[in-house]
Amino acid sequence: MSERKRAVFFDRDGVILMAIVMDGRPRPARSIAEYKALSGIMPGAKEAVEKVKAAGFLAFLISNQPDIAYGVISKAEWQWIQDQTKDIPFDDIFICFHRRDDNCDCMKPKPGKLLEAAEKWNVDLARSFLVGDTKDDVAAAKNAGCKSVLLDAPYNREIESDMKIQSLIELLGTLREF
Repeated sequence: MSERKRAVFFDRDGVILMAIVMDGRPRPARSIAEYKALSGIMPGAKEAVEKVKAAGFLAFLISNQPDIAYGVISKAEWQWIQDQTKDIPFDDIFICFHRRDDNCDCMKPKPGKLLEAAEKWNVDLARSFLVGDTKDDVAAAKNAGCKSVLLDAPYNREIESDMKIQSLIELLGTLREF
């Protein structure tokens, strides 16, 4: 059997794409106009993914996206926003479209999508990382058995994680410390 690989899982909204903060909580853009008003992609997102891949990690986008199921965004507008990540060189993308009350195994904080990626790509979760911005991201990392990296934001300063970074630019240096 081939050697298991290391991976970095990136949350989408608040990590790769800018998030809207309402009532102290982040949420994704719910229209193309909202996305454009946010300026879209987070500073350093593409470079961070390129650097972790150059360092030998696989890079995955992993995200909860229930807004289509809730009826707050059309599938077409959601797809347009998702397509804005196409120039970021992810090895694969794993999206949960379920509603919270669906009680699926793939919506973070449950580890289903991380486990699916690990199975598909032969990933060693104990040597891998999830970069997120919410307590659900940190919990999903723990539930999957990987390390959590919290991208600092005003709404998440009280959340405990394995590591914290101020920007995506410092991600690779932080991973090398582990």
